[in-house]
Amino acid sequence: MKTLTLSTAIALALAIQTPAFADSVTTRLTRLEAQNRAQEAALQQQSAALINQQAAAAPDHDDWIHRLEFSGLIEVEAGYFAPETGSSTSDVTLATVELGVKSKVNAWIEAGVSLLYEQDVTDLEIDTGYLTVANAEVTPLSFTAGQIYLPFGVFASNLISDPLTLELGEIRESALQIGMERGDFAGALYLFNGETTLDDDDQLDNWGAMVGYTHTASERTWAASVGYLNDLGETDLLQERVGARSERSGAWTASANASVGRFSVTGEYVTAVDDFAADQIGFKEQGARPSAWTLEAGLRFAVLGKQSIVSIGYQGTREALALDLPEQRWLLGWSVEVWEKTTLALEWARSTAYDHADGGSGDTDDSVIAQLAVEF
Repeated sequence: MKTLTLSTAIALALAIQTPAFADSVTTRLTRLEAQNRAQEAALQQQSAALINQQAAAAPDHDDWIHRLEFSGLIEVEAGYFAPETGSSTSDVTLATVELGVKSKVNAWIEAGVSLLYEQDVTDLEIDTGYLTVANAEVTPLSFTAGQIYLPFGVFASNLISDPLTLELGEIRESALQIGMERGDFAGALYLFNGETTLDDDDQLDNWGAMVGYTHTASERTWAASVGYLNDLGETDLLQERVGARSERSGAWTASANASVGRFSVTGEYVTAVDDFAADQIGFKEQGARPSAWTLEAGLRFAVLGKQSIVSIGYQGTREALALDLPEQRWLLGWSVEVWEKTTLALEWARSTAYDHADGGSGDTDDSVIAQLAVEF
């Protein structure tokens, strides 16, 4: 009986203890499984983070589109021209279409290209295409190669018509250019072949240089620049008229402008320093030394909450009769930003030709232009 009782007691004791023991094991297993799952999730997160870091470090060949910057300009003009002699004319033209794209390829290289179309003036063409090596955080110097507008003249204006200084001095060429920017100062030195030939010598021997200064303080800005070109015959206007020759005609330019509050004023001068041959560009039966200048003043104000500017300009040339430029020109213009990046402009201009004593007609012509321009 004692044995049976002892056995029963032991069995009962084990029976009583078994559920408690089982619960303890189950709890520990559950806890271990949870810990394993947590560790596995942590490992997965670490792996995903590592993959993301590797992807960020590796170049993304599909991200090139985000490095492109597009821009454009469309100008539609309605014009009325009334010559002193002859019939008046009027027309609507697609005056300008410009499309450009540039890309900051890396910390050192920028590439750009632009297309230009001007109705009755320029067929659709590649206007500029260039590569620039520059990094302002490392050096103030830059290097540009390609077809660009060379920095001979500033040609700033708030009017619709191009200033006479631009018509005489603008030059677009395939060139090599070294630039420099340091604080308020900037400069450039450029080298190109050109379109004309000198004694049948087709070499990379045309050059020019400029230096400029710009400073802004509060509501005041002023700037000045000077430039030199070793041959004015290489400008866009003179290239076709000059052709092959035996001597170059150097040129220099100077410009200055200031803006104080709502008022601004601009002045510029471009001139040859040597005479051209009389059979190429003549004036009064002698070789001409053409020059052009412009003065312009502007006043900014608001119209119905829209920013606008009224401008008055006075321009002139000397010894430029053979280039079909007027001797003097008065201009009056007004423009207003009717919507964002959308400008409506009006301009009246009166041009006076060289008089009879200089070989011209002496006529005075008037023109009125309305322009709607959109930038994007």
